[in-house]
Amino acid sequence: MKVTPSLVVLTALGTLLGMSASLPVAAQNSAAKPVGQLVLFADTAVFADPANPENCTLRNRFKRGDNVGFRLYAVDGGTNKPEESATVVVHISSGGKTYDLKALYRALPQKNEKGMNMPIRPGMWTAKWPVPGDAPTGTVKYSATATDKYGRKAEWTPPGGEPSFVTIVQ
Repeated sequence: MKVTPSLVVLTALGTLLGMSASLPVAAQNSAAKPVGQLVLFADTAVFADPANPENCTLRNRFKRGDNVGFRLYAVDGGTNKPEESATVVVHISSGGKTYDLKALYRALPQKNEKGMNMPIRPGMWTAKWPVPGDAPTGTVKYSATATDKYGRKAEWTPPGGEPSFVTIVQ
């Protein structure tokens, strides 16, 4: 008897479909929950025009009108790989106001407010906070939170206390 390649493929496909039909629905529709914790860390930098030599320079002292850039990383602690499903939010308290900034996942092509393509940065989330013109001088309290599709949560605050917080100097 001659067996054609298409018959072999159809037989294998039928076997696989028959096996998956016997699995519980929950096992078919959900990925295994990761073993590690969700880990979040960040830094602050100048977010300026790409032609500006100060762009992306690490800094925590800003003037009114400057763009404070938050570069954030949400990592699966079990694999040490970026957790791409994470939603990351930066929380800022300044001058009696609270700002919650949803960070952009930078592995995806995006445009800035001027319509220019932003560089792709796999594994990084970013948020930008333009310092308001009426912001008081002094330290700014901020933190970040992340949640992922598995329900894991992480929180980050700048280490080192007030000397490492964002400071408005003018």
